[in-house]
Amino acid sequence: MRSLCWCSAALLLAAGCGGSRHDPFAYDRGRPLHVRDFGVAATGPGVTVHVVTYASVGPINAFVIVPRASGRHPAVLFLHGSGGNREDLLLPAVQLAKHGVVTMTISQPNDALTFRPLVVNARRALDVLGSRKDVDAHRLGLVGFSLGAQTAAILAGDEPRLRAIGIIAGRGGPVPRYWIRKARAPLFFEAGTADEVVPHAQLVALIRAAPDHPLVRWYPTAHGMDLRSMSDMVAWQAARLR
Repeated sequence: MRSLCWCSAALLLAAGCGGSRHDPFAYDRGRPLHVRDFGVAATGPGVTVHVVTYASVGPINAFVIVPRASGRHPAVLFLHGSGGNREDLLLPAVQLAKHGVVTMTISQPNDALTFRPLVVNARRALDVLGSRKDVDAHRLGLVGFSLGAQTAAILAGDEPRLRAIGIIAGRGGPVPRYWIRKARAPLFFEAGTADEVVPHAQLVALIRAAPDHPLVRWYPTAHGMDLRSMSDMVAWQAARLR
């Protein structure tokens, strides 16, 4: 899986190095989301998987996994790595939905030249989740893997709605490091000791940039992690949000 380690000069000037207070990831929250639910793609014990699209930087394809239990639930957004799509983290999203959490996976563009479209797409996804009648908008979480972890690190410092943030195999580039220093929600880092994509020093750099002694677990895995790590993340999100 390709891993990006970029950030535009514009983002660095706006988001770090003592630069402007302007938020480079601001967007129009009043713009219609144009959510379309194309129906149920699959069902399982206690959950249903819906095929959904919404409007953001462009049209975004997503899965929304809904617990069958009634009431208002916490919700968690999952962000895949570079070169991936909404299917990549569908398994842990389904597992978390079985704990009574509405979950969502989205397909991010794989040709983005800066973090901005990735962050805006994720924030719009949180808008979609927060607007649902079966979601408690005060209990929103986020899980990001690889490039999605870098995006999650930015959102940790720039998105006040989040209450639990999981960062898996994230590279510690300048922009993610800058924003994660501003994080206020609890953080859970997972990383592999045999990661062949992100150098160990980069994994450590992102962890060390986080405030308030976050939870950190290392696993004897390659970049793709394993079922144990994903199960640990699911359990942590369920505990934090419920």
